[in-house]
Amino acid sequence: MNGAIQQGKADPASVLVCDTSTIPAPQTDSWLGKGESLDDLGISGLKVLQSLTGFRHSMDALLLAQWAVPRSTDRILELGCGNGAITFLLAHRHPRVRIVGLEVQPALADRARRGARLNGLQGRIEIVEGDLRQIKGLLPTAGFDMVLCNPPYRELGRGRLSPDPEIRQAKHELTATLQGAVAAIRYVLAPKGRACLIYHASRLVELLSDLRANRLEPKKLQLVYSYPGAEAELSLVEARRDGRPGLQILTPLFVYQSRGGPLSPSMEAIYRSLALSDVWSRGT
Repeated sequence: MNGAIQQGKADPASVLVCDTSTIPAPQTDSWLGKGESLDDLGISGLKVLQSLTGFRHSMDALLLAQWAVPRSTDRILELGCGNGAITFLLAHRHPRVRIVGLEVQPALADRARRGARLNGLQGRIEIVEGDLRQIKGLLPTAGFDMVLCNPPYRELGRGRLSPDPEIRQAKHELTATLQGAVAAIRYVLAPKGRACLIYHASRLVELLSDLRANRLEPKKLQLVYSYPGAEAELSLVEARRDGRPGLQILTPLFVYQSRGGPLSPSMEAIYRSLALSDVWSRGT
């Protein structure tokens, strides 16, 4: 799904696409479909196949991939995996885990599958094409120890609908509402399992309320800002199935040091951390 942080300003209606460089080398042509680009995720040579004009990954992918800290034995699901950016980053960071990605849009699911092969991760990543509204026919109940999700931020009737169908479906609640996403998480999450989400800060109350209504207790929260002095743009939340009450609120995360300035030390640390391969995963 698409994020809302831009360098130099905070604009909830905008989308930040991470700085990527299209790879035009002839040897990559066999991976590309019509209207696609092969882009560098900026982490250890990982690449992602994207539409030139449609859905493209945002900084949300980096933030959520860093936020989720699985154990080596965890069964992991990403709901709405898009082109696979978050799944690829998590699989690289934690080389012992296996991940299932569920994606409703056929073109995005196909790019995620090809991207897994391109990055040599096909042995640990499975992409399932399907609608989370029919999740009971797609995935096992209580079958995952960790679920990642970046639900569409905008309700229908709020904000301009993109003319591009991929972007429109990723940004607006056309097929996946917040309530539907949380209910799907509850269905697939194992007892004591953890849900890791990134969501627009303006709808944080709705997210926390829906989680609790589905007996997914919020345990950690971090707000993300473009720069000091800006309004919060995003929220990172970890919830535990049937967990006890008690919320840990972490220090704010600033993406940039100032308006129009360089990345913050915290954001630079996230890039460095994602580039590392966590050989000694938790739970070993």
